[in-house]
Amino acid sequence: MAGGNEVEQGAFGRDEPAVKVVLVGAGGHARVCLEALHDDPGHQVVGAVSGDGTGVDGLPVPVLGLDADLPAVVRTKGAERVFVAIGDNAARAALTSRCDSEGLLSTVAISRHAVVSPAAVIGGGSAVLPGAVVNAAARLGRGVIVNTNASVDHDCVVGDFVHVSPRAALCGGVRVGGGTFIGAGATVVPNVTIGARAVVSPGAVVMNDVPDGAVVSGNPARSHGRVGA
Repeated sequence: MAGGNEVEQGAFGRDEPAVKVVLVGAGGHARVCLEALHDDPGHQVVGAVSGDGTGVDGLPVPVLGLDADLPAVVRTKGAERVFVAIGDNAARAALTSRCDSEGLLSTVAISRHAVVSPAAVIGGGSAVLPGAVVNAAARLGRGVIVNTNASVDHDCVVGDFVHVSPRAALCGGVRVGGGTFIGAGATVVPNVTIGARAVVSPGAVVMNDVPDGAVVSGNPARSHGRVGA
């Protein structure tokens, strides 16, 4: 696990007592994030909440209630942190905002199978999952997902609640605005800027800047409308 994280607890091998965490979300993405949290002996996940009070089969922690029950669950379990494990960017942002309003602090989930530079900065609530790479001087905002085998190269700046999907690659110096979705296997060439709430389709090769809210696809990537249009 890397240093330089916005949320610093959870370094491997530390002697302090484990930080108790409640997971927000109990689906497939939550299961992956849970494994990343369990990779760090500084975390103890005591349970989860979800939108309907149920969880995916085989989730190795109990589902303790609904999302609305989260403050009470945190108090009952003596938890010090939460982690919002929701794949959808807008939903993850909304639930994080609710946690903020309740004074609930987010932790980070970094798989022991990820590679994160000590010079990288990882915002609270972010997930860096197995096989992912976050290189030197990269900066991730809050609630970012760097999914399986994705890479964020040196000096990238990734805004809040961005999802970099499996095998996607952001080359050096890329900037990504908040709420943007980078599809599986997409490549963004160096020093390109992608606006907020944009969608880069799976497999796209982005060679030019992308405006806010645009949907791009292809090689080279071209605009195919706007989000919600």
